[in-house]
Amino acid sequence: MATSFQGIYEKFLGLIDDYELGLITQEERSQVLYGYLNTARSLYFPQCKKDLTKVTVEMGVGEFHEDLTQQEEYILAYGMKMAWISTKLNNADNMSKEIGDRDYKAIQGTSYIKELSKLLKDTKDDIRELAVEYTYKDFSLEEW
Repeated sequence: MATSFQGIYEKFLGLIDDYELGLITQEERSQVLYGYLNTARSLYFPQCKKDLTKVTVEMGVGEFHEDLTQQEEYILAYGMKMAWISTKLNNADNMSKEIGDRDYKAIQGTSYIKELSKLLKDTKDDIRELAVEYTYKDFSLEEW
């Protein structure tokens, strides 16, 4: 059996509010979501007990060859959230450098970058906690 990307995408979309994803075509959305998922599986969940490199992908739509648990799917969804926040933060940071500090404060304010940075840190803490729970899920002192 296999685990479809779609279930992970739905979990991820439940964690965020991004109306821009609703403005693009389904094909473009699949490509963007796959990019976030690819980042999540590569950078934010290396301790997964399943082989996340074995996938079948066509145009951003695909599946993992192995069955993932709900816990594994949610860790990947949180990793996708990290990737999503990082792109938002990088875009906001680049914009502030591009138009200058005074104009940037007048348009949007530096508090936006601060809030994104806090959200990034909180999400990173969430992933770390979920990954630790996942790692020690089957741990038993009886084996010692």
